[in-house]
Amino acid sequence: MGSIKKIMIGLLVMLGLALGMGIPTLQPFSQVETVQASHQVKLQGAHNVRDLGGYRTATKQKVKPRLLLRSAKLAGLTHHDKQLLVRRYHLKTVIDLRTPAVIARTPDAKIPGVRLLKAPVVSDKTMASVNRVAAVSGTKSMEKLYRSFVTMTQAQHAYRQLFLQLLKAPGNRATLWHCSEGKDRTGFGTALVLTALGVPQKTVYQDYLASNTYNKKSVNRQLAVMKRQGASEKAISQKRDTLVVKKAYLEAAYQAADKKYGSIQNYLSKGLGLSKQNIVQLRHHYLMK
Repeated sequence: MGSIKKIMIGLLVMLGLALGMGIPTLQPFSQVETVQASHQVKLQGAHNVRDLGGYRTATKQKVKPRLLLRSAKLAGLTHHDKQLLVRRYHLKTVIDLRTPAVIARTPDAKIPGVRLLKAPVVSDKTMASVNRVAAVSGTKSMEKLYRSFVTMTQAQHAYRQLFLQLLKAPGNRATLWHCSEGKDRTGFGTALVLTALGVPQKTVYQDYLASNTYNKKSVNRQLAVMKRQGASEKAISQKRDTLVVKKAYLEAAYQAADKKYGSIQNYLSKGLGLSKQNIVQLRHHYLMK
């Protein structure tokens, strides 16, 4: 009994040392499978900022980290934010997908050594039309907006510019694209990039819908202001529909691509003019084993 007691004490001591040294203990297989690394880039002056690195493709490759960034507007970046983007991510290019009027009203903060490219996905006129629909139905306005991402020549030009920048980006320098809240124009652009890299559609949807998590504080704040101002429950509900993302919104864009081009993959080639060689180049540049 004495020897058994000594063995047990020894095992307990070893376990304690292992925990103190940070040696991981075994976890159930299902728990390990569900753990996912966060893609969030925490900035003080911008929200919904994410690194696409780590997503897996259908062929089990992974998107390289610190090269592909998506976010909401960058007008409020702090000095610390700028340093982080330049030093940690070696940011080279920022692509602003917002309308000309919004860009003029709240321009991006200037970051030394970083090129800013303006590529409005929709015109001020188109956005005004979408907003008029929103006064009646927030959901219908968003579906209208997403269809325009596929059908409008201006949107095709903007997303082509995004891909052209990605194709010529230096190997170790990040590219960041954004709109106002980083959820719609940015969300669809990100869906296109992940699709081109061969990331499964299920993962594309997960990344897209994650904006609801990262924008939650912003959404609640805007709705609270409406409530304090005496807005009706209907008006608040309609506004909420424009502030969140829904699977149906992205599906509206996919359906428009199916109708006009046959598939979202054909939209990349026929709508945006990406060649097979372009896709190969993108995957070589941004994927790793």
